Amino acid sequence: MNVLERRRFTWASLDEETNVTNQGSKSTWLAVVVAVFATAGIASDRLQAQEAYPNRAVRIVVPYAAGASTDTLGRMIGLHLETKWKQSVVVENLPGAGGLTGAAMVAKSAPDGYSFVLVTASHVIAPAIMARPPFDPINDFAPVTMLAKGPGLVIASNQSGIQSLPDLIAKARQDQVNYGSSGVGSKHHVSMLEFARIAGLNLQHIPYRGSAQAMNDIVGGHLPLQIGNMSFGFDLVRGGKAKGIAVVSAHRNPIAPDIPTFTELGYPQLSGGEWWVLLAPAKTPRSIIDKVAADIAPILKMPDVKARMPADELISSTPEELLAFLQGEADTWGNAAKRAGLHIE
Repeated sequence: MNVLERRRFTWASLDEETNVTNQGSKSTWLAVVVAVFATAGIASDRLQAQEAYPNRAVRIVVPYAAGASTDTLGRMIGLHLETKWKQSVVVENLPGAGGLTGAAMVAKSAPDGYSFVLVTASHVIAPAIMARPPFDPINDFAPVTMLAKGPGLVIASNQSGIQSLPDLIAKARQDQVNYGSSGVGSKHHVSMLEFARIAGLNLQHIPYRGSAQAMNDIVGGHLPLQIGNMSFGFDLVRGGKAKGIAVVSAHRNPIAPDIPTFTELGYPQLSGGEWWVLLAPAKTPRSIIDKVAADIAPILKMPDVKARMPADELISSTPEELLAFLQGEADTWGNAAKRAGLHIE
């Protein structure tokens, strides 16, 4: 091969390599462009899905009987969300096992943002004292937002002869006194167990499926004592159908300024009242959690909602704040229940 032929061969090889390189580059760029548009399409679909949420009926499970404070709060929130979202919000009562039945069902629901549960303190207390809890109260749920905190109220039937907390203490140190609450493992129940332990009282718990049933027995004189939510129980006191004995709080409540607190009567351990929070199944998308929390926050400030729960503090939170709160309550009141020897099979 002469010099000229060698040069032609070299330049031809180079041109061939250049073409191959150019074709490879074009293929690479084409793949990149396709990927970019595909990613943009996925992001657009997700954004549209988020903007469209909810596009069908949303369910809020209230794991207690109709008529109680939890039911009232759930229905008020559901009503306003329905108006805001222009979609049905179905509030479903699924009572049983002190609130655990409804919560367990939601824990097993699809984490798609269409199932929520409104729970109270029993959600973190009862599983701590169960041999086989139906769920993990922290890890099986996604925290959405705090809804309300409220003082508990101990009331006595007019037929009981109990007019004050000292009256109750004197009576329960001599004889057994029955009291009702919304269920085994509820915060109200554990609060009374703690009170009985500290004061050395003979108190016998009578569990009810909801506060409304217990209140009826208080009015009828069939139950001497009941501990429940202030907003619910105070209506009986105000109407003269029962006697307010003590408030589970550190400070007297403005709507019942004449009823002393356990704290001022010498029992500061009983200063934390009931609370209500909204949870979703674990792994529910954070974008949906944030939207629901943001949409509920202004609802809690609406006058008609506040009017239905006048004694309670209606307050929202971030999911992180709620998670820390739930962990603290599980530790404090779960241990109190264990200390009292409470056990659920």
